Amino acid sequence: MSSITQGMPKNAINVIAVVHDDVPGSARKTIYADHFHPLVSELKSFTGRQVHVVFAGGKPYSNFDYKGDEVLKTLQDWEPLGHRLLSEMKKEGLETNNLTKVILLTNDMLSDRAAGAALLWPPTGTGTVAISSLGSYLFVGHEIGHLLGARHEDYEVQYNGWWSETYMAPKRDLLRTIAYTFSPANRKNIMNYLADKD
Repeated sequence: MSSITQGMPKNAINVIAVVHDDVPGSARKTIYADHFHPLVSELKSFTGRQVHVVFAGGKPYSNFDYKGDEVLKTLQDWEPLGHRLLSEMKKEGLETNNLTKVILLTNDMLSDRAAGAALLWPPTGTGTVAISSLGSYLFVGHEIGHLLGARHEDYEVQYNGWWSETYMAPKRDLLRTIAYTFSPANRKNIMNYLADKD
């Protein structure tokens, strides 16, 4: 890294959160506090980057038909809408960069087995869009984690008076609490993803 770029500020992580029409008003009031504040604090704590969450809505984004057993197809249908929203918000003056992600927040699960999903490009590429149910405080952080390079394989169950799961737990165990953190391995995965994004 040259001395010129060393002092430059790092790109912020930006999340455009689209609240689906099916999310009730009572849940909307606490979405940031319940689902984003712990995640934002965690990401800031080890990345050294600002993290911004901007809420958006309106048709055709907020009424997107996300339910169905073909989760990959649902994500592929959501992707062009997510990019369209990103483009529209950029024209309206939102500062975007290569770390801007778009997530659809839903009241219900996508299918009987999927509470959320992120569009990834194997073997190592991450995408820009995801969908997450608000059914657990773990889900939004989990899907944003995928978009930043975190992996299921590197999650942990931690003990701090009780067993708790880090964000990338592949399946939520209701007997455990939520750690609201990424495991050290997933922190490293995220830092590796961020390394060339400035």
